[in-house]
Amino acid sequence: MTFPEPGPTKADAPPTAAEERSWLHSTAFWAVLGGLSSLLTGLTTVAAVIVGIQQLKESRELSLQDAAYASWNELSQASLANPELTCPDTDAKLQKLLQTPDPKSSTGGTYRDRYTAYGNLIITTSEQVLQMAPRDPYWRFRIAERIRCNAPAIRFLEREGTYDRRYSCRLRQVIAETLTERRPACQDAPGG
Repeated sequence: MTFPEPGPTKADAPPTAAEERSWLHSTAFWAVLGGLSSLLTGLTTVAAVIVGIQQLKESRELSLQDAAYASWNELSQASLANPELTCPDTDAKLQKLLQTPDPKSSTGGTYRDRYTAYGNLIITTSEQVLQMAPRDPYWRFRIAERIRCNAPAIRFLEREGTYDRRYSCRLRQVIAETLTERRPACQDAPGG
């Protein structure tokens, strides 16, 4: 069987102007679509990073809140369990407390040791609450009430010289405001 010699076909012919325009439009369409796809991928990545950062920030804030609430609850429980330590709001009450033998002491000590631990709990709790809600009037009022109750002890620490090392600037400002003292000339470190 013999086959005829192939001759010029339509595929070998140069494309017509209409075919070239169609090909260019098709190529341009796919190029634009690819560019849009890349742009959307980039925007999605940026959005994911922003959402991730926001979630980290919210997680940190929730952790601060949980720690502050847990500390406040611990302080409230300590206050209920030890009412004698709760509010020595005059110098006479503080001196009596510090000199009275503690019936719970196994060494015959005074209430000084337990009051010191209670005072440290007040400081730590107040610092955590102020970090969680630095301008919240509800929490500032609660802290101010504790400060008023323990004002003689705070003034003792001021005279002793350990006051500035014990309290952050933020808490010293609340203390000064509560006890109507001169506001401290200090600033807390960023984030502190």
